[in-house]
Amino acid sequence: MQRLSLPFFTYIFFVIVVVFLLFHSITWNLYTKKIFAREDRMYIGDLGRMSYQLDTFHPKKFTLTLKKKHFNLKNWKGEQIDIVTIGDSFFNAGAGGVNPYFQDHIATLYNKNVLNLKKSTSSSLQTIINLYNSGWLQQIQPKYIILEIVARDAVQSFAINLNWNSNEPFQDSFLAHQETQDPFIPKTKFINTANYKYLYFNLFPNKNKYVYTFQLKQNLFSARTANKLLVYHNDIKNLQNINEKNISLLNDNLNKLSSILQQSNIQLIFLPAVDKYDLYHKYIIDNNYPKNDFFTLLEKEKKEYIYINSKSILTSALDENTNDIFYADDTHWSNVASELICKNKLFANSFSKEIF
Repeated sequence: MQRLSLPFFTYIFFVIVVVFLLFHSITWNLYTKKIFAREDRMYIGDLGRMSYQLDTFHPKKFTLTLKKKHFNLKNWKGEQIDIVTIGDSFFNAGAGGVNPYFQDHIATLYNKNVLNLKKSTSSSLQTIINLYNSGWLQQIQPKYIILEIVARDAVQSFAINLNWNSNEPFQDSFLAHQETQDPFIPKTKFINTANYKYLYFNLFPNKNKYVYTFQLKQNLFSARTANKLLVYHNDIKNLQNINEKNISLLNDNLNKLSSILQQSNIQLIFLPAVDKYDLYHKYIIDNNYPKNDFFTLLEKEKKEYIYINSKSILTSALDENTNDIFYADDTHWSNVASELICKNKLFANSFSKEIF
């Protein structure tokens, strides 16, 4: 058998290198560069980055235009605080874009001082307990605490055994969690694994274990494909945790926390953020997954805290064909949702006339 010459192997190697470079160069410059190295510094949402579906992109720039801004522990200089907020990425500008802070909408609309905290433990509920038992909340003396969590994570975080006697002192390490940041994605070099993922997930979108893709009955987004719904996998995966027993335990924990806070004249407001899948569920075509019963079950519970049903408020707006309540390419709601909730009578009527 005749042996192949070295020049032939060199030729094959050269072809492979050229194809490799062409693939990365073309894919990068035409597609993935629009996600990871945008010269306009526009932000693409988390679902857009995970799904690589460019037709769902809703580019946005981190912009603050509201008249009154909230405080965090980095910029607060001891001003009297009316409301303390604590939550997850929904309350910490996770979506980016224009006026992404829910707290700024409250501060501007009602002209109140709002201090936003980030959790220092695995549960924001436990963080409030720690801050109260350490005496820190009593020193601040807010009239209200708004506790937020996205519904898909509420059971895992709140329907648990809590340490009600924890008196972990307020420490400087807590400050490290309080920095506000522009959620901009650092630039990536043109040869990267994202190019392979773009090709694979666009050829086989059902193989993406992090993002579920649905078609909607009508256009509800401003993206190029306005009737495509991207959903984070935990919106559906965590449905198995939503049952009467867990919701009852969650409610009991909130009732107990509310009773403790009221001893210092602090009112607890619970604002669960509706999941994207739950909000748009009835508009999905050919959906084989179950519905989310979180708000249905919680509605039945006896509450000793103030409850804001974000699903009810946003569903009413969605039924009136309001676009972009959530960003098409993101797990988070938009500034449209923040404004709708803050201006809603259910929200405003939750506060006493002394403050609002």
